Amino acid sequence: MASCCSWLKRWRKPAKKVTLLMVGLDNAGKTAAVRGIQGENPVNVAPTVGFSKVDLKRGKFQVTIFDLGGGKRIRGIWENYYSESHGVVFVVDSSDIQRIHETRATLAEVLRHPRIAGKPVLVLANKQDRDGALLEGEIIESLSLEKLVNEHKCRCQLEPCSAVLGYGRTVDKSIRRGLKWLLSNIAEDYEAIAERVRRDTAKQRAWEEQDRKERAERVRKIREERDRKEREEAEQEERRVEEKKEVEEGANMPNPFQPIYNVVHEKDNKEDKETGKGEDALQGGALDCRSKPKEDVESTKSGPADQAQKKSRKLRLRWRNNRVEPLRVEDST
Repeated sequence: MASCCSWLKRWRKPAKKVTLLMVGLDNAGKTAAVRGIQGENPVNVAPTVGFSKVDLKRGKFQVTIFDLGGGKRIRGIWENYYSESHGVVFVVDSSDIQRIHETRATLAEVLRHPRIAGKPVLVLANKQDRDGALLEGEIIESLSLEKLVNEHKCRCQLEPCSAVLGYGRTVDKSIRRGLKWLLSNIAEDYEAIAERVRRDTAKQRAWEEQDRKERAERVRKIREERDRKEREEAEQEERRVEEKKEVEEGANMPNPFQPIYNVVHEKDNKEDKETGKGEDALQGGALDCRSKPKEDVESTKSGPADQAQKKSRKLRLRWRNNRVEPLRVEDST
């Protein structure tokens, strides 16, 4: 009766939420392993760009698996998910011997992170069905697995497997056994790990909020600087247009500052023109007054010969009080 009550209490307890990270180098078989666990066919899987999220139920756990891309350019986003993880699944391509040193460096970097150190880690040595794949002992030695887990105090389990040989209920037994081991280790220290996850998640969100504000502030400053430069350029363009207009207007206006000899020369020319007009008017009046009556009288007395002689008469100029007046040859004689 007591055992039945305890079983009923455990059955009525809500499922514990667990978040797992599936990481490793690109083309290691992470997505194939996740699909096999989920119950989908893992054959002909496209490379993961960014990440994919899978939710599934395993016993008393509600498991969320983040399948993160393994390319060099994508590995930088792994750190954004470390704070939420309760455990890590690291997938190794056992047949890719040329990249085993890169795999070791990547695994060491993951375990070294303060938000991963101390959490349980499952290492899946995938692609054991291929020729030339490294055996379990060789992988432990190549990855220096014992040294890494002891240095960073992480409980670790290595499972050789092949993710493409089955899925769902027929999934590779090593994958099923490794996942069971990982969830059991999380369950042993669930409260401590969950508290650590809550604390790290709060710090991560605070950091992301601060980073978002800083980015918004940088964007605001960049926009203000750009608007200021645009205003300054517009003002400079307006000043250039006004200066150009002033220069064009100034080019059409006479220069008020001229050499003294130009001013004197212009004044003399003006006085000479005015004097010439006055003398012409006086000369015309004098000629009219003196010559017209005489010519009229002589014209009645003289003939054509006298008129021809009058036309041949020349005028001479004489100076009087700084003025030039016409003078007939007869008057000078």
